[in-house]
Amino acid sequence: MTNRRGRAERWTRTTARRGPWAAWAWSRLLAAAVDGDADARDGVVRIAGTPGHRFAGAARENVAGWWCDTRDPGMRAAVLATGALAAGLPARLQTLALLNRLGEWAADDARWAPTLLADGDPDVRDRAAAHCRAATGPLLAALWDADTGAGTPLRNVLLENAAPPAGAALDRLWREWLRSPAPETGDALLRWRRPASGGDHAPLTAVAVAPDTDVLRSPAHREALLDAMVPTAAFLARHPLRDIAVARFSALNARVLVEGLCARALTNPEAARFCADRGLAPADPVRRALFFMITGQVAQHRAVDPDGGLLALAYAAAPAAERARVRDAMLTAGELDLVRVIAGDDRAREMSAEETDYLAGRLAERRAWGDLWALLKEVPLAASVRLIRLFDRWSPRGDDDRRLFALLREADPETVASCAERLRHDPLPAVPRASYRFEGRVNDMSFAPDGPFLAVAGITRAVGVFDLRTAELVERHDAFHASIGSVLHVGNGTVIAGEHPDHGQPQCRLVRCADGARRVLHTANGAADCLAPTGDGAFAAGTRAGALLFGDPNGRVRARAVAEFGLGKGQWPRQLAAQPGTGRLALLGRSVHLLTPAAGAARRVHARTTARIAFADADTLVCAEHDGTLTRVPLGAGRHEPPRTAKVPGFVGMGVLPRTGQVVVADGHGDLHFFDGERLEDAGVHTTPRHGGPSGLTVSPDGDLLALGHRDGTVDLFDLRPMELPALTRCPMASFVPRHLELVAAACADPARDEPDRRTLELLRACLEHRFRFDVEVEVGGSVALAGGEHDIGL
Repeated sequence: MTNRRGRAERWTRTTARRGPWAAWAWSRLLAAAVDGDADARDGVVRIAGTPGHRFAGAARENVAGWWCDTRDPGMRAAVLATGALAAGLPARLQTLALLNRLGEWAADDARWAPTLLADGDPDVRDRAAAHCRAATGPLLAALWDADTGAGTPLRNVLLENAAPPAGAALDRLWREWLRSPAPETGDALLRWRRPASGGDHAPLTAVAVAPDTDVLRSPAHREALLDAMVPTAAFLARHPLRDIAVARFSALNARVLVEGLCARALTNPEAARFCADRGLAPADPVRRALFFMITGQVAQHRAVDPDGGLLALAYAAAPAAERARVRDAMLTAGELDLVRVIAGDDRAREMSAEETDYLAGRLAERRAWGDLWALLKEVPLAASVRLIRLFDRWSPRGDDDRRLFALLREADPETVASCAERLRHDPLPAVPRASYRFEGRVNDMSFAPDGPFLAVAGITRAVGVFDLRTAELVERHDAFHASIGSVLHVGNGTVIAGEHPDHGQPQCRLVRCADGARRVLHTANGAADCLAPTGDGAFAAGTRAGALLFGDPNGRVRARAVAEFGLGKGQWPRQLAAQPGTGRLALLGRSVHLLTPAAGAARRVHARTTARIAFADADTLVCAEHDGTLTRVPLGAGRHEPPRTAKVPGFVGMGVLPRTGQVVVADGHGDLHFFDGERLEDAGVHTTPRHGGPSGLTVSPDGDLLALGHRDGTVDLFDLRPMELPALTRCPMASFVPRHLELVAAACADPARDEPDRRTLELLRACLEHRFRFDVEVEVGGSVALAGGEHDIGL
């Protein structure tokens, strides 16, 4: 033992010398220390503590390593005395922690944080925890990347850090807390006051910590606040976020949140209880009445709406789902006038089949037979025949009512329903009524807006007006300077004619024809044959020279150049389309523009080369290209809809039926193609007996008649009214007008109709005759009877 101690002592002294012996002695001393020689280790410790010793650095490194491996108290003291640092990881970090020098901890080594926090030395653990608790910047981000999960030492100290994690780590914490609300995690997230950066639940996190202005400004945040208050998701049912949301809702006291919660209360019982407990209700009186009824607050409803008038208004404006909830609530309330609430003052024509059945059933339960009978005279025929079986032994007073009552009781509901279904799938076509033959090509036609008259312009430099009731020419204007390219009947016996240049004709005129006289309104270089009615006898016109003319009913004309609207000369009007009552005017030039005459502005709405344009409604144009492609063009600013197109090869002319919005197109064979106005879906083709040579078509202002002109001078007149018959068998009788009686009567007289259908139509006719029994002579007796057959009319 003495020799070993002496040997270790000699080696230690020798290491302090110069030359190769010192290196040899150091290697021998270190080898013995590694083999466990305590004296040799003491020598290494002495060298580690000797400043300036050539082997002091290596000695300190070994001393630190031995402490990390053995946790020997002596070596720990040596590390503290010498400031020794181990070379490898995690030993280096352990000795840095022991020496309280973790400021040298690099972000790349953050993965060793769990090891340090689990170290057996309390000083190492405490100093590592303190450093993690105070970490910032890249080290903090690296520590969160090394996160070992909820409940672990590293997670716990990171949650105590004053700075929140960034990005994905913060989002992960929010997801964990929303799924399983650990108190430590929740305390940290609320203290950091930073919502998640993204994900489905980001708005919920904003409810907890975002500024009030952010919550109120963002619709998504407002919805999330209400989601947390009255949760539909199971994980939020007993979550601390609910109490946070309720407290925030109360503190904000914002009307927009109250309205949103009240809207949810209509379908969410928990939201309804919340509103009832706190006395919350919509601000609008009409919506408040509906709210109180649906949420079962009958006393409150009675206080604000004693006669049910507000609820009737709310019901009329409500969607179908809300209406169903109102009906269910009224069953419980039992004190309201059901007819007034559901049918309103004039809502029978808008009631759904479900509403009709509900209301009829409630009236029958109350034995309100008079109200039930009044209802059945307003609803569709099939519903009336089906629901009349609700009556017990009651019958109405008055011979007329009893007669109709008996007819409805005798009718078979299945026969009536099947007839309506057959007509819906097999609508009647346009019915040819008359043909008129003129001399020369028919260039244009125009129905009068105030009577059964048709103005016709031809290539023979003449304009004629004939009476559709007698097929007689009642007015003729000739001796124009050129062929008449366009004609417009503006009512009150006044016709506007526009000349189209013949060969060698330099100028053309726009002429007003009335009371047997003619007056030139404008003279233009080139065609003056672009006309459109703008309502109440006014019109718009265009010329090849690029002028827009605006005429009033008295014949005064104001001219404006297309340049005033920002359009070039190439955009001179080939056609104009006006939407009376809205002031909208569309111009077809090289492209299609919507004009605002008052502002002198034009907006291009369709860029493709177009042949014809027509308004489908106030906010939609239908454009027809030369190849027969039809396109719906929305006009509202910011309005978007899926592209709607159709195609009719051999396109000749186009019109829109005002009542239904249907688009009708004539092809080169003279066939009429009908399209649904909303989707441009095919609604049927009417094949005309005359083939070839059509030159254009026009539709009467009321949509009852259609005229198809031909190059051989023929005009075919079609009655479009029978096309309404399929709708009449399905629509509420409250929406009928006297003119419908004539249509149904004509259908009843059709010998080709099957007997079951005839019986159904006869029943519908009886209903209409009963409905209009006091004014049928005035209204129907004065209806237009068209002169049928073929007629030669000289122009």
